[in-house]
Formats: sequence, structure tokens, C-alpha cells
Amino acid sequence: MYPIQRFDDKYTEKLISFLERCLPESGRKLDLDEKHKSYLDVRHYFEEFWIMLDGEEIIGTAALKRMDERRCELKSLYLYRGFQGRGLGRKLLETALKTAEDSGYREMYLDTLSTSRRALALYEKAGFIQTERYNENHDADIFMVLKIN
Repeated sequence: MYPIQRFDDKYTEKLISFLERCLPESGRKLDLDEKHKSYLDVRHYFEEFWIMLDGEEIIGTAALKRMDERRCELKSLYLYRGFQGRGLGRKLLETALKTAEDSGYREMYLDTLSTSRRALALYEKAGFIQTERYNENHDADIFMVLKIN
């Protein structure tokens, strides 16, 4: 229904358009000059990056970033508000978790905002627990970890 596929550079323009619309839904603003410049070079910055499609339109994303051989970070789990509540965020998260497990990671970390209540509920339901700050993202105020296996 809403396929998930690995990111291809041909989607860069559509990704930027998606983020320009999606990030403000959760009180964020796309900043390609600094904070979000990684989206201009997805293949270099992320270990894995997935897009969820509705036809040719990107409606959701998820990514993995390597921290070290045992730890990875969940990044860019975004879904248009109009598609939330249908289990699609869970599908994106499961894709990232399966890849992390298959890659031999033992822990997955993430950071988020305390105002992202739906995302927090999704992460908690998946088994993530709060942990101490592990990065320098000063916008985030919640840090979580999930033991894999």
C-alpha cells in the first residue's frame, strides 16, 4: 500500500520538498545550511535511509547512522501528520530495527523533543527507554536507547 524503499539520489528534490512541509508539522524548520545539510548528501551521511511513498510522493522517512560497531542511531523518522495513526511510523521503525539487528548492532539510540508525543509513544511501545544525553543536539530534550537482541 505504502512501499518503503532505500533512498536513491533521484529523490533528493522530493526529499527536500517533503522535509519543508513535514518538519513544520512538529515545530521544526528545515535548515539546509547547517543543521539539516546532511539531506543534501544522504548517501554519505547516513548508513541507511528509507523513504515511504504514496505513489511518487514521499510521505515518510527513516534512517540509521552508525555510532560504532555496536551502536547505531535512529534518525529522520518523519511522517506527514495526515498519515499518522495508521501504523506507518511503526513500519518505518521496524524497517530500521530489522536492518540494525541484521547489521549486528546491539543498541539503537535516538533523540527527540518532549513535545513529539506520538513519536514518544511509538518509541516506548517498541521498547525504547530514556537514557542520558549522548550527543550534542541542543534542540533535543529526550534521549532514548533500545537494546537489540
